[in-house]
Amino acid sequence: MQNNDEKENIENEEEEDLENIKMEKLDDFQSNQNYIFRICLLGDSNVGKTSLLTRFCDSTFKENYNNTIGVDFRVMTLKYKDIIVKVHIWDTAGQERFKSIAINYFRSTHGFIFVYDITDEDSFSNIENWINLAFNNSSTHIINFLVGNKCDLEEERKVKKEEAENYAKSKELFFFEASSKNNENVEKVFEYFTYKLIKHFKKNKDAIDDNNDPSKIRMNNFEQIQNDTKKEDKCKC
Repeated sequence: MQNNDEKENIENEEEEDLENIKMEKLDDFQSNQNYIFRICLLGDSNVGKTSLLTRFCDSTFKENYNNTIGVDFRVMTLKYKDIIVKVHIWDTAGQERFKSIAINYFRSTHGFIFVYDITDEDSFSNIENWINLAFNNSSTHIINFLVGNKCDLEEERKVKKEEAENYAKSKELFFFEASSKNNENVEKVFEYFTYKLIKHFKKNKDAIDDNNDPSKIRMNNFEQIQNDTKKEDKCKC
């Protein structure tokens, strides 16, 4: 059992980590990575999952995006100190009819970023359903975040920050509010997620079998997922 001083020291250490993390974006052809991590973005339609991903990967933003059909996929290569990481980021559709497809991408996922819109109370209420869907279909998730997007729309806020923070704490999720429009906390979300995974696997490296290392997602996994998705897409009429 941790005493209050120990808890406070851990919280201070985490805050220091967050403020001092600096990562460099590398070209995707970088091949000598130390880790390959896989992250899934989940949440209702129109909460801004695609805008968060596009802002992080391309440093761009536009007011309107087409709804994601099934799943979109991006790769970013990041360097933290002397560690090179390739991050596979899966942007899943929020519509009910695509959930069966999205589930295929939960297998061997290292973690989830659950996204809601701070101006849409229903999108926050539905996070519980997304968490259940994700956790019931993945046995490999390690780090998970809750992100309240569109924090630039403070005057239209419907979800109190304190309420979301308390919910995240109850579910053992890391919590951020972000704005893809203003580029607030976007890089911090993805870089801190990557950092926490690096920290986890460095700490547990002695317990990892290199022949069955869940941090090494190879392309045959991607091909298998594509095949599974094609099966889901076939007409069942």
